[in-house]
Amino acid sequence: MPFDMIGFLEATPGTGTVNLAAALGDRLYSSNLDEINLNSDINRLLGVLVSAVSTGGRARLRQPGLGIDYSMLKCMLEADLDPIQGFHDFLETPLPLIPGTKLEALLTNATDESALIAAMVGNQALDPRNCQPTHVVTGISDTTITSLTWSQCAITWLEDLDPGTYAVVGMRCGVFIAAAPLAAVARIILPGATDWRPGVPCAQMEADHEEYQSVTHEPWYKWGQMPGIQFEDTKMPSIEVLSTAAYTDENVELLLQKIG
Repeated sequence: MPFDMIGFLEATPGTGTVNLAAALGDRLYSSNLDEINLNSDINRLLGVLVSAVSTGGRARLRQPGLGIDYSMLKCMLEADLDPIQGFHDFLETPLPLIPGTKLEALLTNATDESALIAAMVGNQALDPRNCQPTHVVTGISDTTITSLTWSQCAITWLEDLDPGTYAVVGMRCGVFIAAAPLAAVARIILPGATDWRPGVPCAQMEADHEEYQSVTHEPWYKWGQMPGIQFEDTKMPSIEVLSTAAYTDENVELLLQKIG
């Protein structure tokens, strides 16, 4: 089954162990300040990205009735440039979640600085061995996004697909800002489909629409075929991005499997 990327992001959350605010602009999940209400078909945690500007923090995910917080030690500093530094990989062995209840994200940090906690949530494990792509396409965007808020980006796709139906079986996204490093996640928007929005942590690019910075490992890149995560060649998808800073350059790569 598919999964969603959701996020908590705050510019000045405070010091000590504090809740991060639910990301603004999310039209897929309802939220209330520091809480995101999980959909009724969400019962697994597949991955978590934790990022802070300059001081590494420890993250916690909390649900009423879960019995224990899920505590995570790895944290990507924005200057690291490599999201694997803060990514917790549960893709093949996901942790249980309680569906239809609120989810909170907390960060323990000595510095009051911008922080991002993003979670991949679904209802079953992902097995990269099930990924059987037949095509790969790339796209670019020059959308000026709003920091701390989910922002939609229209993509100009650089290759044409043959007529047909294509399943998205993997994704990579890169972003670029000249002023300073940042942390970001992206999720795909499929025309006519509003039920699921799978996504990935973003790499940082060398320059405007140029190659990616070195990313040592990308366990999130290959998803495999998932019901409903598909589109027609005449209705290409777009993305939305959640970032700690505003910027204007996005690159996207999709692994596709032709299914019709």
